[in-house]
Amino acid sequence: MTTVTKIQAQKRKGRYNIFLDGEYAFPVGEATLIDFRLMKGTELTDAQVTLIKNKENTNKAYGDAVNYLSYELRTEKEIKDYLYKKEYTTPIIMDVMDRLRKLNYLDDAAYAQSFINTQLRMSANGPRTIEQKMFKKGVPDDIIKQKIAEIDPDILLENATDFAQKQMRKTSRASFKQQMIKLRQNLYSKGFSGDTVNQAIENLDIEKDEDEEQANLRKMIDKVSHRYDNSSKLITYLMGKGFSYDAIKQALSEEN
Repeated sequence: MTTVTKIQAQKRKGRYNIFLDGEYAFPVGEATLIDFRLMKGTELTDAQVTLIKNKENTNKAYGDAVNYLSYELRTEKEIKDYLYKKEYTTPIIMDVMDRLRKLNYLDDAAYAQSFINTQLRMSANGPRTIEQKMFKKGVPDDIIKQKIAEIDPDILLENATDFAQKQMRKTSRASFKQQMIKLRQNLYSKGFSGDTVNQAIENLDIEKDEDEEQANLRKMIDKVSHRYDNSSKLITYLMGKGFSYDAIKQALSEEN
């Protein structure tokens, strides 16, 4: 049996140092102080001291979790990982998770919906990329599949089309063939399905402009011709960039 001989207020509001039998023992928060009715002269068994310490650690972990949640929504996995990183024990973390669930502070379905809405509004990511990002954040697989299936396909198509338009502007100096290849690659890399990619490209209603193609070819020849000591190597390079053999021969003959 030990006795509380002193309760000293810390500089931090609501925090106290507990002294047992004249020696500093452990810190507690105001909630723990009240819950266990700690005051000078209170006698405690070893089991009670252990219980108080565990309760205090749980309260501290809960405070850390709530503070972490205050910045943005988190998945259950993110909260667990955060608390483990803070070196709390598994029983304490499980207690904290239960408290957070009872207060509706944790809801992976709501998190997933919010995350998807933000991705659709702020990025050009398609469903596969959004799915991968949610998986990394620890959203359960069944919730991911459900929420991905609920995405409005019209919004996906609109986002894919907007992204495709921007990509076309970035590759305006390339051959038409290479523009199309790059466009498809970029749309697929953003996580859009084949059907959405095809529809987005169709929405652009783009056709090959022969005059523009020849102009881009001539610019390419001017840029790289000094690298090659014979025309066959230059032709091979230009064909690799998506220009046709006939167009290349014509442009080179005009150069000469």
